[in-house]
Amino acid sequence: MIDHPEQVIGKIPAMFMRSLRLPLLGAVALLTVGAPTSVWAAEHKPAACEDHTPHKISMVKAAPGVELEVLDWGGSGKAMVLLTGGGDNAHVYDQFAFQFTDYFHVIGITRRGYLPSSQPRNGYDIPTRAADDIAVLDAFGIDKAVFVGHSAAGAELSKLGEAYKSRVDKLVYLDAADLSERFSPSRHEPPSPVYTDADLKSLWAYQAASARLQAVRQPDQSLCLRVSFAADGAIVDSTTPDWISAKINASVRATPPTNWASITAPRLGIFAPFTATARQPWYWYLNAAQKAEFDDAWGPIIAWHRRTIARFEEGNSANTFLLPGAPHYVYIYREAEVVRWMRKFLGIPPRG
Repeated sequence: MIDHPEQVIGKIPAMFMRSLRLPLLGAVALLTVGAPTSVWAAEHKPAACEDHTPHKISMVKAAPGVELEVLDWGGSGKAMVLLTGGGDNAHVYDQFAFQFTDYFHVIGITRRGYLPSSQPRNGYDIPTRAADDIAVLDAFGIDKAVFVGHSAAGAELSKLGEAYKSRVDKLVYLDAADLSERFSPSRHEPPSPVYTDADLKSLWAYQAASARLQAVRQPDQSLCLRVSFAADGAIVDSTTPDWISAKINASVRATPPTNWASITAPRLGIFAPFTATARQPWYWYLNAAQKAEFDDAWGPIIAWHRRTIARFEEGNSANTFLLPGAPHYVYIYREAEVVRWMRKFLGIPPRG
């Protein structure tokens, strides 16, 4: 599943035994492999995977047998909690978090299912994921927080706003559209980008291919936790098994459309609407037949996205901003606009 409808996962060449699902830097990709795989992967991680970000890392018990990685980037004042898109870990915010540490105490959560958080067999439904977030607040002694979520985290934001009103100060949706009606059985999906053997020969080759094909280049540490490496540095697998993706996909399909009137906390939405001209970056690498197939599928997806954003905007137009055709990871690729809109919404005064 892709938390952002336009997001597609690259495919590992046939030389590898399993396929690698990596979300666009800014999409909803859902990628345990258990301890042996994670240990093996650590043995072969390139030097670029060493984490030098100035944050504290904690493992918080959210439920019996479930520990969540929580990053603490510091700061003081009210709490801000950063929630990731599908397939991502909290390290994806390692640069963005410091846009707000001057006015907030900023933490980020790696949800269950994604290393180094636990990968239990169950608990991937949206109510449980929201309860996990509240468990982190409790562990940190936080009564109320601003929640910021990207892509697939939109469902968690909405559930928090509906079920935990007293714990939510404000909600910020970063291209986090309501996906409840996105993945209908009748929906025809466009062709996906295809990664070659050469694209997977190293961390840097994959990052370059992702930037070319999906307009996404994640922070090294974030990507390094999502994949495993061979001794020669080649990327050989995802660290998240297929069954986790399947459970998360099922939870999305089982969730009814968001009732925005039920969410009383102020909400900000920053969206990158799909367009017929921008399409997707990999479109330009498809052959003629694939382009025709893509164009046929893309129109209904554009229409769905527009309807979904319009529902969010109804009665909330002053706090809805659009970046047509922008990459899904708006907080990375359109950081200046995103931060400006967020700081105004959050009441942070302009700085000269």
